[in-house]
Amino acid sequence: MAIKESIQLKQIALSIRNAASALAPRKKGRLRNELRRYNTPERMIKTLPNGNIKIDFFVAPPGAVYGKYWNSPYGSGIAAPAKNSNTTATIKKRYPQHFDYGQKGYADPSVRDAIEDWKKQFTKEITEELRETIRYELNTTKRK
Repeated sequence: MAIKESIQLKQIALSIRNAASALAPRKKGRLRNELRRYNTPERMIKTLPNGNIKIDFFVAPPGAVYGKYWNSPYGSGIAAPAKNSNTTATIKKRYPQHFDYGQKGYADPSVRDAIEDWKKQFTKEITEELRETIRYELNTTKRK
């Protein structure tokens, strides 16, 4: 069961990575390449002490720290009156599809489908294990 889980979780992590990095700006250095290179399933998937699983997507990996600006820009959007071309608000209007690419990657339909498939498979495996355990327990109590 653990091998199937990890393979399916890796597929989910790869779906998140591919969806989010595809939404990152293309003409901004090597951001897309760095996002794909750094966000591997091994780095993204974490098992918490309580048994929960967490999948993180790093929007500003080493070598592309400016990714944090493109994911969630900061600033007031107010520029000096003489130069009004490089404010956050202006850039947001010009490139709206490139902001919040990390969050949009998690919300991508392919990611949701992969998570639903994993939940169905995981539920099926747990049900099978419980069924086998109950059968075993019933057979051992009948023998006593």
